[in-house]
Order: sequence, then structure tokens, then C-alpha cells
Amino acid sequence: MFLKRIYNFFSSFSIRLRLSLIFVLIFGATTIFFNMFLFKAMIDTLQQDFDDALFNYSVDVSEGIEIGVKGDLSFPPLRLDHGKILPFPLGTALIQVRHSSGAVLARVGNFGEFNPPYKKDFERIWAGEEATYRTIEHIRNIPSAEADSYRLISFPLDNAAKPQLLLQIAVPMTLMETQISQRLTLLQVGIPFVLLIATLGGLFLSARALNPLKNMINTAKEIKASELSQRVPIPNANDEIKTLALTLNEMLDRIQQAFQSQERFVADASHQLLTPLTIMRGELELLQKTEKKDIDQFIKSGLQEVDNLSSIVQEMLLLARVDAGIGALNMQEIALDELIFEVLPRCEKLASSKNIKIKLNINNETSEDRKMVRGDNDLLQNLVTNVIENAIKYSPNGEVVTVTLVWKEDVTELIVDDNGPGIPEELLPFIFERFSRGSNMETRVKGFGLGLAIAQKIAILHEAKLTAQNHSGHGARFSFEIKNI
Repeated sequence: MFLKRIYNFFSSFSIRLRLSLIFVLIFGATTIFFNMFLFKAMIDTLQQDFDDALFNYSVDVSEGIEIGVKGDLSFPPLRLDHGKILPFPLGTALIQVRHSSGAVLARVGNFGEFNPPYKKDFERIWAGEEATYRTIEHIRNIPSAEADSYRLISFPLDNAAKPQLLLQIAVPMTLMETQISQRLTLLQVGIPFVLLIATLGGLFLSARALNPLKNMINTAKEIKASELSQRVPIPNANDEIKTLALTLNEMLDRIQQAFQSQERFVADASHQLLTPLTIMRGELELLQKTEKKDIDQFIKSGLQEVDNLSSIVQEMLLLARVDAGIGALNMQEIALDELIFEVLPRCEKLASSKNIKIKLNINNETSEDRKMVRGDNDLLQNLVTNVIENAIKYSPNGEVVTVTLVWKEDVTELIVDDNGPGIPEELLPFIFERFSRGSNMETRVKGFGLGLAIAQKIAILHEAKLTAQNHSGHGARFSFEIKNI
């Protein structure tokens, strides 16, 4: 629940701020952990250097200690190499020699009440260690202590297998404490400063990175229905934002095409609906001035125009259903040859009026039985009817329209050939658009230019392919391919 609240809280931020925070979080965590590692490694290095210098100092001191025959000790003045640089000031070291029994045999320096530990140091040296080190912190027993912590080395004086004398030297860690403090202060000040710079840099860089997106948003806000030709700017960088811009522009292309198609559809539909209405109005006005004996002819003409209006409305309603998408389909298994047998009687009336014969051929390119397809029976019947009737309309009287059904391995193909004038080359790319008809054919062939547009829509909904082409001689060929199941 708590994590969900945090997620919802950060989700309310802008993308720019979220990107900056994520960048600073990752960069900050990496920087902190890396500097902690370096700081620990630096302390270990300083400690090792300090211990090495203290060891060398202990060796020099041990060489100046003389052990008498009776075990008495003497500390002559130390003969140290003045060229050496030690990490602690000379003259501040506390030096003592201790017996394994705990007795302090000799001391140099003001120890006060300070009593360095020794038992575990003897045990470790007896175990084979060359010398032992320990840090003694928060010393209060040493008068005039030079530092908050002292480094203590225990070094064997005799060369016995089990040494009985230890040289213990405690020196202040002033220089090391200063170095650690300085580096720690640098980290405490430097890391927040670096993170502040990283935050500002992240905000700046994220703003620059998202600037193309901001331009796209501003351009998209300005695009209106009357200005669909505008496109969002495409950035130069080959990244996801460029892909988004290209995708948006492709979507705007489709919207513009659909909008223009809709405008053309409304204009053409208005024209097609207005024509029969104008004819009916003219005939009704003429009827008012004509003798009653001619009324039957006017009624017959009016009914014909009403039929034309009904046909237009039915085709427009069918287009609306097709435009509704695949959700409006009633998909089922269909035998395309049976569907053709159902469609042909409907086309015979139109063919008979022009003395045109319809020839049906069924070919099977495989040795298997006939194929089945999947589709909406009513819509596929409409497609086949429109294609065959289109061929009949544009064929001269007394010709033959050939319908060929070919069963292939993967698809079933329906081919309709006519012997008409063919499709003008300049109109061929637009033959499946709504209300698309050749101007030289409008007066001679009845129709509204919706049949082939509906057929193409039905083919697309069935993931099929409907194409048109001209014969090398004369006439047109329409081919419909649909996948087998």
C-alpha cells in the first residue's frame, strides 16, 4: 500500500521531472557507493602506510635498546635517520618494554594512567606474527594527548622461539585523522554539489530531449478539420520520438484521406440522391399541366425513380455496415460454387435484357475435393452479384460474360471476364472508389458507382483480394481471391 502511494505520487510528476529524478537517483547511488568504496580503500592505504612507518620506527627503536646480562635495559638516545618522514611528530611517541608476566621494565614518555593491553599481543606473536597493531580511541588517561586516537604496535625484542619481551610504542594518529577528516569533508560537500549539478543537468538535458515532443504537441493542437494537411515536425535523431512523429504523420495521412473520402462521399451521395428527386419533381410539375389520361405513365416513371432512391439508400446502408468492421460480420463456412449458383439467377434478368449469356466454368487445380472458405454469406453474395452485374452492364448486347471458379491449394479464385470497352487507364486506380464511374459511361450505363466500392470493402473485411485489369484485346477482368479453410 505504501509503495503504491509512492508510485501514484511520482506518477503525478511530468515525464521530464521523472526522467531527471531517475537519472539523479541512479547517478547519486552509483556515486555514493563508488566514493564509499574509494574512501574505504583510501583509509586502508593510509593505515597500511602508517603501520609500515610505525614498524620501521619500532625497528630503529629496538636497535637502540641494550639488554644487559642481568636483563637490565637502557634507552640511549635514538639514532634515527633524519631523512625519514614519519606520519606522526617525533617526541610524542610513548615507548615501553613489557615482560610476558605483565611487568613494565622500562618506559619513555608521559604515560600517565595509560596502560596499553599486552596479553593478546603476546599470544599473537607467539603464534608467529611479526608484530601486532591496534588502534586505541578516545584516550583520556594520557596527559596532554596529541590526538583522539593512538596507534599501538607491539614488537618482540628477543629472538627466542617464544619471545618474553615486547616493545610497545603508541603514537598519535594526528596526521592520519587530519587526512581522513579532510577527505570526509570533501565528500560531504562534494557529493551534494555533484548531485545538484547532476539534477540541473538532468532537467536541462531532459528538456532538450523532450523538446521535439513538445513541438509535436503544439503542432497537433493547431491541427483542425480545415487544416488536416499540417504534419508534426520530424526530429533529426533516429530515436523513438522520430518513430512516434512518423507514426503520427501516417495516422494524420489516413485521417486526411478518410476525411476527404467522406467529403467526396457526401458530395457524390447528395448529387446521386438529388438527380432522381429532381426528375420526380419535374414530372410531378408536368403532371399538374397534363390531362389525367397520361397519369399512368407519370406514376410508372415516378416509381422507377423511387426504386433508384431505394437502391441508393440500400447500398449506402450496406456501406455503413461494411464500414462498421468485422464485428458486423456473420462468419460461417461457405462453398463458393453454391454461392455462385444462388447469385446467377438474380443476374439473369439483367443479362436477358441485353441478350447476354453467362458462362460458368469450374476448375480444380488440385486432386483434392472442392475447397471451403469462411465469410459472411450475405456480403459475399453482394460482392459476387456486383462484380457480375458490372460486367453485364458494360458488355455490348449479345456478348458473353464468363465466370470462372478456380480451386487452388491455398485460395479460391473467382474470375469474371467481359467483352466491354475495358477500363480507361487513367481511371483504373480509382475504379473501387465510391461513386467512381467513367464520364463517358454515365449516360449509357445505369448505376450509382457504389457496387465496386462495396465489393472492395467486403473483400478487405474478409482479408481477401479484389483486383481489376484490362484484357490485351478488349474487355475487363475482375479477380477475387479468398483463403481456403
